[in-house]
Amino acid sequence: MAIYTFKLFSAEHIVSIVSVIAFYILFLGYHEKFGIKGGSKIFPVVLSAILVTLDISEDIIRLISGHYSIKKDLPLQLCNIGLYVAVVALLKKNQTAFELIFYWGLVGASQAILTPDGDLFELRIYFIFGQAYHGALILSVLWLMINHNMRMKMKTIIKVVLITNLLVIFISLVNYLLDSNYMFLRVRPNSASPFLMGDWPIYIIMVQVYSVAIVSMFIKLQDTLLKPVRS
Repeated sequence: MAIYTFKLFSAEHIVSIVSVIAFYILFLGYHEKFGIKGGSKIFPVVLSAILVTLDISEDIIRLISGHYSIKKDLPLQLCNIGLYVAVVALLKKNQTAFELIFYWGLVGASQAILTPDGDLFELRIYFIFGQAYHGALILSVLWLMINHNMRMKMKTIIKVVLITNLLVIFISLVNYLLDSNYMFLRVRPNSASPFLMGDWPIYIIMVQVYSVAIVSMFIKLQDTLLKPVRS
């Protein structure tokens, strides 16, 4: 298999971004015309299966192609963890799980779609998988917001930040034991994201500062575009 070189904002990258956005607009706006009701009990199960299948399928392909490594391919990146938290949110309508994927998905996954780390894509199919599962994670958040009236509140930001940092402590231990870089806690990712500033550990702190600012903006947007839900 030919080695793939990812180019930021290449025609292929732009087409993938436009495709994800177009899918959101068409599916979330017209899903009932496709026979999927807003209150469907089946669709959350189907979406959960898609999330897990995307993650496992990529691992299988990496194993077959010889690209799998325990140092980078365990489901310990934030958005990989988010896929499984999204399953809990979709199936159980768990509020804390929803808040976590709101934070990790709308902030983290959107950045991964717009400015991915090209070093993760040894083959083109890994780029496709990356755009797909990050897009599916965001879709989970939007579906729960629009069709199940789940909301993120300003006062819960501190809770999700604390949970995220507890996760950082655990992943840091894993990185130490495996000499890995999960959640990019040891080495700054090869990403053009404007929110990655400075060297270690400054970029980790700055990402969290900007993440809180961005999630606050998304909450404001949520409250503006969607009907408020009574507590």
